[in-house]
This record gives sequence, structure tokens and C-alpha cells, in this order.
Amino acid sequence: MKPGAQEKVVKPEISGNRTFVQKIFMILAVMGPGLITATVDNDSGGIATYSVAGAIYGFDLLWTLIPITVLLIVTMEMSARLGAVTGQGLADLLRERFGVKVTFWLLSLVFFANFGTVLSEFSGIASSIDIVIAAFGYKSSLSFLKYLIIPFLSYLIWKVITEYDYKKIEKVFLFSVIFYMAYPISAYLAKPDWESAFKALVVPVWRNDSAYLIMMIGVIGTTITPWMQFYLQSTLIEKGVNTENYSEAKWDVILGSLTTDIISFFIIVACAVTLCKPGVSSVTTVSEIGMALIPLAGSYSGFLFAFGLFNASIFGAAVLPLSTSFAICEGMGWERGVNKTYEEAPFFYWIFSFLLISGTILALLPWLQPFYLMIMRLSQVAQGLILPPFLFYLVKLGDDRDLLGEYVNPRWLSFFSWFCVIILTLIDVVLLFSSIKEFVGL
Repeated sequence: MKPGAQEKVVKPEISGNRTFVQKIFMILAVMGPGLITATVDNDSGGIATYSVAGAIYGFDLLWTLIPITVLLIVTMEMSARLGAVTGQGLADLLRERFGVKVTFWLLSLVFFANFGTVLSEFSGIASSIDIVIAAFGYKSSLSFLKYLIIPFLSYLIWKVITEYDYKKIEKVFLFSVIFYMAYPISAYLAKPDWESAFKALVVPVWRNDSAYLIMMIGVIGTTITPWMQFYLQSTLIEKGVNTENYSEAKWDVILGSLTTDIISFFIIVACAVTLCKPGVSSVTTVSEIGMALIPLAGSYSGFLFAFGLFNASIFGAAVLPLSTSFAICEGMGWERGVNKTYEEAPFFYWIFSFLLISGTILALLPWLQPFYLMIMRLSQVAQGLILPPFLFYLVKLGDDRDLLGEYVNPRWLSFFSWFCVIILTLIDVVLLFSSIKEFVGL
């Protein structure tokens, strides 16, 4: 174990009925994994996807946030319950229940989708630096700063993950959650028509074209991702959550799910009200989105956008490689966990370091920089496309009475989950046919 790391201690359940105050303290004691996992999903790729959705389609995609939030709560609760009841990570359960071949292909898809997302995190850091430099009018003379800042931040992330135990890392991550408030403030400064925004939240808008469907899948893929389920289940186990304190941990999951989509709402609103209107030039990069907000919504709004992007990108650059390491090591049966030393879990730290270093180097390549936004959006669409097959196996695990016993999915939850798997699969199929139709010119 690392210096300062402690053995996991499971506290016995308080006998009798807990008082309200006791319940609050129990929720606070287990809070962390759910809030961190869901909130970090608003990473650089997510911010880019929501920003472009607002800039191109205005409020039209806001309605997707309500069903997405419901599905996010359902999937995260299912993963958390699996971890609390079995004490095993998700990849462990996939390998035991469905075999090595299924686990290998699922983890391969997750790895490649996550690799693109890790690159988008460092691209987001670079973009946030570009926004601030341009705002001060020093774009050409200070552009070299990102070549100093990004490697330094990458090294800092590596030091924190490899030298701190889980409790300390969790505190750092929870502190980062606070800075997502930059987006509600940014939206408020943009002075939107709140009545129209809330109406769009409950009135669905459907467009039968592939671009709209791609954007919808991107919004789904950036909000509900397979990596989240692997990370959530692994960190719950690291924290020592089990069936005795699971009812409190569930509230952490619900709070995190609500928080992430409330932030998403404000990002879409801020960009819709400023960028989706006549006379505003179209934006092609996330840097241009932030720069466009400065003259249109005020300098504070642009700076807040850049600050939020910077914080979210660093947050994601730490969590995505960590989640990937957890998933692959679980699937292969290797030792893993931030409470382990390098000697105890070498593959865990090798995978984490590889993703961190690769993301840093690729994000600094000059010829790749014009494609930042495309990489971000493609990574989120990829996450959305692999979601249906992943959820298929997650729901099968949740329905397994031999595995979960009395904690198995209730009948209504099982029905709803399978309904969502079918709908998401149909959306992917419609996207595929729409893309083929446009390609052949029909």
C-alpha cells in the first residue's frame, strides 16, 4: 500500500432506525464516487458537444436531457448496486458471467473510445488557454504557453494519482466539482429567454436528418458512457461501500446524475442564446466558441467558459485514464487500485501513464490542432454508438437473481432498461441508414 493508505474498514450498520441527522451524516460519509463520476462526464468533449448543439440547433436538443438524466440515474444505480452487493468490479463480473471473448471485445471498444476522449481532454486544456490568450490580444506572442502548461499539468496529474491514496484523490476531485458553477453563471450573463429554454426542455423536437441524429447521439454519448460504469463501480469498492451503506450511496449517484445534466442545460443555453442567431458567424472549434462568447455575452462570460473548460479538461484528463486502467486490469484479472503501490499493480499504472503521456504529446502536435473539435465530437459519438451493446450486458447482470439475490432489478426497472436498450439501438440504426442514404445521394 502507498504511504498513508489505510485498509478498508466497513462500519457496522447502526442498530435500529437511523435518525434524520444520522442519515445525513451517512450520506456525506459515502459521498464522492457518484458525484465525481457523473460530474466529470461534463469533460472537454462534453462541453464541446453541448456547446455546438446550442450553437447550431439552439434550444432544440434541450428536451433530450430529461430522458438522458433518467437513463443516467438508472444505469449508474445499477452499476453501483452491482458493486455494493458483489464487491467486484464491472469487468470482473463481465468476464465471469459472459466469458473472456465478450469482455475482450467490450473492453477493446471502451479503450479506443476512451483514447479519443483522453486526447480531447488535453485538447480542451489547450483550447481554454487559447481563449484566454486571445481575449487579452496576445494570441501570437503567447501561444507557446500551452507547450509549457500542458506537460506540467500532465506531470501534476501523474504525481497525484501515483502518490496519493484514494481518500486524498477523492478530496481533490470533489474540490474540482465546485468550479462547474462557472457555466450557470456564464448562462445567466448571456441573458437568455428562460421561459423558452424551460419550454424546450419538455417539448421534443425531431429532425429527420443525419446531422441532427449525430448530434443527438453525441449528446447521449457524452452523458452516458461505458467508462462511467467501470469507474463508479471500482471507486465504490475502493471506498468500501457495501449493502449496509448502499442506500446512502444511492443518493450520491442520484445527486451526481442531476448535477451533470443541470450543468449541461446551462452550457447549451449559454451557447444557444449567443451563437445560434442571424449575423453570428458559425464556429468550428471549441476555442472559437469561447472567443465568440466574449463580445456577444460579455468578457466575464467568455472567461468563465474558458475557466470551466480548463477545470473540466484537467478533471477528465485524470479520471478517464484512471477509469480505463481499472476496466482493463479488472477484465484481465490484474491487481489494480490507487491504494496499491507500483510494485503491487504495475499494469494499472502502466496503462494510466501510457494514456496520460499519449494524450499530452498528441494534443501538442501542431498539425493535429485544427482537428480538436472533430476529435472531441467523434469521441462522444463513438461513446454513444458503443452504449447499446454495453447496456445489454449491464442489464443482464442487473437481472441476474443468482448474482444479486434480493437486490436484483425490480420488474419495472428491468422492463424500462430493456426498453432504453431497444430505443438506443434503433437510434443507431436510423443514423446508419441516414448516413448511407446521404452518402449514395438518395
